[in-house]
Amino acid sequence: MIVTGCSRRKKASIDPQLHPANLIAGSVSDVAMQWTALITSAPRTHRATSLYAGRSFTDAVWSAQAARLPHIIVSAGLGLVEAEQEIPAYALTTVGATDENVLSKCPSGTRPSDWWRAAFPDAPLQSMIAQATGRVHLALSRTYLEMIFEDLEQLTDTSLRKLRIFTGADETLKGSRFEGNILPYDARLDGPDSPLPGTKSDFSSRALRHFTTLVLGQPEADLANDRALVESSLSSMRLPALPKRERRSDEEIRAELIAVWAAMKGNRQRMLRHLRDTLLISCEQSRFARIARELEGEGLR
Repeated sequence: MIVTGCSRRKKASIDPQLHPANLIAGSVSDVAMQWTALITSAPRTHRATSLYAGRSFTDAVWSAQAARLPHIIVSAGLGLVEAEQEIPAYALTTVGATDENVLSKCPSGTRPSDWWRAAFPDAPLQSMIAQATGRVHLALSRTYLEMIFEDLEQLTDTSLRKLRIFTGADETLKGSRFEGNILPYDARLDGPDSPLPGTKSDFSSRALRHFTTLVLGQPEADLANDRALVESSLSSMRLPALPKRERRSDEEIRAELIAVWAAMKGNRQRMLRHLRDTLLISCEQSRFARIARELEGEGLR
């Protein structure tokens, strides 16, 4: 089984009713109840794998299909979603300074894990992992790991032995019983010898895809052997050279994006790489995404 996060990027227009802007601020449970009512009554017109967009999600889908494994998607808006499940086109997240962040409707200090527990108290992650045969590949960013961490803590030792965790957020699990389940992917996956370089935001799914290619068609192995396999595959890879990048204002970054938007057909991955690698401009993933969304809202496509 493969478990990955969803994506804020969608291939279809969002249902305007399925947005945190329609929620009345209140306790976490009150906001969760409002959201559940909206989602429950919404038409489900999109298959999950056809709705979510972006490289991170695309790599996760590739891994699930190549390995012929069930694919479960963790969504802050819908809970646990099967890849072929029909879902509505919604907008909700628990991270970032955006109007899609549902935590802005909740009391100050509310964590993603508080939202998950209130909105999806019966999410069957524990039983799904217990019933899974073979490895359970968990490819999640820090936000998703923190959101479902309490669910993971309920796993039995038998279930724990199945887990293979792919993440760039090792510190989130440091000192926990899951630390040994993290496969030893590191910055070498972003280096000059990597077959799958990318950004920090898609690190976990790239690591999953790399591992999938390593074990495809091979007999099942235990955790120690899987860790050794990853170490061996990375041993000849070099760390990336870190270029010196300059800070630029939002207006300057907007201008650079507008200049290449048509040529790059609005491809965010290519434009971010252009900013960082060609122009040597320092731009955090969240900042880039915000500016790109603003430009799309102004009519760039």
